[in-house]
Amino acid sequence: MDYIVFAIPVFILLIAIEIIVTIVRKKDYYRFSDAINSLSAGMISITSGILTKIVSVTIYAGLFSVFALWDMSVESLWVWVFGFLFYDLCYYWTHRMGHEINVLWAAHAVHHQSEEYNLTTALRQTSSGFIFGWLFYVPMAVVGIPPVVFFTVGLINLLYQFWVHTRHVPKLGWFEWFFVTPSNHRVHHGKNRRYLDKNYGGVFILWDRLFGTFEEEDEQYEPIRYGTLKPLRSWNPLWANLQLYVELWQDCRATRSWKDKLTLWFRKTGYRPSDVATPMKMPDIHAYENYKPAVAHSLMFYAAFHFALMIVATLALMSSYHLMPMWFNTLWVVVFAVQLLVIGWLLEKSKKLVILEAGRFAAVAAALGVTHLQLDVSASLWWLLCVLVVISLLVLSRIQYSESAQVHLQKPREV
Repeated sequence: MDYIVFAIPVFILLIAIEIIVTIVRKKDYYRFSDAINSLSAGMISITSGILTKIVSVTIYAGLFSVFALWDMSVESLWVWVFGFLFYDLCYYWTHRMGHEINVLWAAHAVHHQSEEYNLTTALRQTSSGFIFGWLFYVPMAVVGIPPVVFFTVGLINLLYQFWVHTRHVPKLGWFEWFFVTPSNHRVHHGKNRRYLDKNYGGVFILWDRLFGTFEEEDEQYEPIRYGTLKPLRSWNPLWANLQLYVELWQDCRATRSWKDKLTLWFRKTGYRPSDVATPMKMPDIHAYENYKPAVAHSLMFYAAFHFALMIVATLALMSSYHLMPMWFNTLWVVVFAVQLLVIGWLLEKSKKLVILEAGRFAAVAAALGVTHLQLDVSASLWWLLCVLVVISLLVLSRIQYSESAQVHLQKPREV
């Protein structure tokens, strides 16, 4: 079982508290669809991790067993302290290179795509970081940090970073000098010119001060705009993970230079072959509104209900995947991704609601059927699905009808 499953209920509770505080303080730090999209990306990340974490585990354990120079004991406190500090230093360079190299940014950009900054942003994580991320932690294996220490301090590092994704906490005095805080991490997520590519630390901000990438949040400077310089403008969590890879591949195919075909992936972020595009200029980040297609309140409630079901299903999968065969985990990871994809589409494709939902339920039914061929699926589960499908499609049909009627009434009559 993945121990992160114990943190998920705590994350959800803290997000709920932040939403309440945001309402009480009359701030506009949350938008429904944006929050759902961030959480969807996070859920796809942790469920797909069931299949991909074997890469990082196998590689680190293999490197440690072959190349470790020293035999460090997990029973020594100094090994844990050293491992924690060393991990954060490696994380700094992982994170920094994730902003400075095209293919690494393609993976990391998912975390920056939200145009809001709140606790749901913390859970907006990539699903493809495992491809190259392990490279930056090779030094830890070589010096002899035991795998159990490596993965434990990595989890602690990740959990620490959750609380800094909020706009409600002001500067924290002396604490700002040593640790990553909400204030200096807000700078990291800003796309304002002064704040670009700053404050990469995970737990300690000392690395940024040491390597010249620190920038203090300046309340007299222009308001922070969050998101990426090239906005995602979509609630599709799969496209959020694939967008930049697709664009790099398109440039690779389009350029006539074989040198560029091979190297553009590892060139500085934003680099494009000269025969494909002109160098990117800093856009006017204040010239456009954030992505927020209109969505009816009734549809929001509908999406929220089904998203809540997905949270419960995700918790169930993360709690039991270690007991299940690989084919089962693979099947349901894919089905979960389809579910979250369709929920995202519901919030921006108002004319195809029933068709989209029918397809989503069909995917669940097909997966249950495949599962039933190998494992016994309770009849009550089938009946529950049938009831849910009938009620959901009836409710959604009513929502779509109401939306169509409202649009029709708003159209000017011909004279």
